Amino acid sequence: RDAMSSLASVARRRAWSMVSFGNFSARASSSSRTSSSCTSMVVDGLVVSRRSSSSSTSTSSSYASIAGVDERTTSYSLLDANAPNRYGDGGEGEAPRLLALALAESEDLRCVDIMCQFVGDACACRLARVLDRRGKWLKVLDVRGNGLRALPGVVWELRALEVLDASDNAIGVEDVPFDALIARDRNVAPSLRLLNISGNARIAEGLGSKRDEVVLALARAGVEVVA
Repeated sequence: RDAMSSLASVARRRAWSMVSFGNFSARASSSSRTSSSCTSMVVDGLVVSRRSSSSSTSTSSSYASIAGVDERTTSYSLLDANAPNRYGDGGEGEAPRLLALALAESEDLRCVDIMCQFVGDACACRLARVLDRRGKWLKVLDVRGNGLRALPGVVWELRALEVLDASDNAIGVEDVPFDALIARDRNVAPSLRLLNISGNARIAEGLGSKRDEVVLALARAGVEVVA
C-alpha cells in the first residue's frame, strides 16, 4: 500500500508539473506534445468536466514556472501542507515557505465532517482551514476538477496569491469577487494576475452576455482570465 501511495503521489506531481494553464501556456516554454482527454461528473444536476493531460517528454510549461516556485515549496496534499514544521517563513535555518498548493482532482477535498451537509462530497472546509494556517506566502492554488460548489472566502484574503485555477468545478459568480478584483481592492487578492474559472457552468450562466465585458475589465486591471 505504501508503494502504491508513493507511486500515486509521484503521478500527481508529474501531472501537475506538465499541465498548461489554459490560454496562459504561451507564457511558459514547452518542448513536448500533449494530448488531453475529458471526463465528466454530475454535481447538483450540473455536468462538471474533468480534463486530464499526458505528455511523452518533460516540459517547463507549469504553474511553478509562472510563479517562480519549485518542488521544495509545493505541496500536493492538505496533510503535507498542514504538517508541523513542514513549511515556515523560509528564513535561514527555517523550513521553506509554502508557495504552491496543487490539489487538482484531489481526494483531499472530499469532506469527512459528518456535521457538514457535503460530507462524502467535495467541500472547501478542509481547504479553508489549511489556507488560513499556511496561506501567508501562497502564490499558486490549483483546485481544478474537484466538483467544488464554493470557494472559501479565505482564498481572496491571500495577499501573495498570483495564480488561481478553479476550473472544472461547480462554483458560481457569487464565489468570485469580480467587482473588487476589477477595482483592485487592496484587501482582495491584490497580487492575483492569472485566473482560470472555465468549466464552471454556474459562472458562465451568471455572467451571461457580460462575460466578455468582465474579462476585458479584469485584463485592464492586470488579471488575465480564462472563463
